[in-house]
Amino acid sequence: MKKAMAALTLCMAMMLCAGIAGAAGSSLEIQPLTIELQVEPGRAYTNTISLKNTGSAPEHVKAYCQDWAMKPDGLVVFVDAGKLTQSASPWVTLSPTDFDLAPGDTVQVRYTIRPPADAKGEFRTVIIFEGSAQAMTLHGGASRVIPRLGSVVYVQCGPIPQPQARITQFVVTADGGLLVVENTGPAHLRFTGRLEIGQSGQIVRSLDLTGFVVLPSPFNRHQVRIAKESLADLVPGEYELTAILDCGGPALLGARTSLALAPAKAK
Repeated sequence: MKKAMAALTLCMAMMLCAGIAGAAGSSLEIQPLTIELQVEPGRAYTNTISLKNTGSAPEHVKAYCQDWAMKPDGLVVFVDAGKLTQSASPWVTLSPTDFDLAPGDTVQVRYTIRPPADAKGEFRTVIIFEGSAQAMTLHGGASRVIPRLGSVVYVQCGPIPQPQARITQFVVTADGGLLVVENTGPAHLRFTGRLEIGQSGQIVRSLDLTGFVVLPSPFNRHQVRIAKESLADLVPGEYELTAILDCGGPALLGARTSLALAPAKAK
């Protein structure tokens, strides 16, 4: 069979929000998964990332930086280092960048970040650790898969700004719903929240809205989908739905909409 090389990329959107110890198909684990720094422009900051081989085979690892952004649906897009406006990738020096890791061993990869003297605002990068290619069957054919993990890095140059956000859309029907959140500030925000479903002044159901990250402009919109299944067993009637979000600001964000569920049609 024809062999192909495929890049297996860790679901970075999930990693940003919840944290994942390793990529599928990989025996590598990294700590920390997210690094948030406030660095004085013109000064260097140095620390380490711990990388462990939890498998039974040796791993050859390459370390490098990439730029990244998120689409409104949470899909992470990777870009060559230094391509995006708010890239911190060119400021990062890694050591080592190419090494072998025996089963059970751990290595400390040192990173140094040195923002230029005129840097102002928030910048970001992701430090990628690329493991050894692994055999795998994809689409019925033999392939070679390259597992990749990453530590996401946010670098704030100057004071940390107050969170700023708004809900721009909230609609719900019997087929599901959509909540659109916009980050109106200059730094990334982490959201948690819940959806309350009320009837006749009583809350009949409360659903957690999975935590998510929203980047600053131009990647500052995020769509939260409300599954049809979460509404499927509600009895017919009139409902009031309230979305409540917390992004770390002085006040919670909220939005309301109504939902009318008609009785099922007789067959």
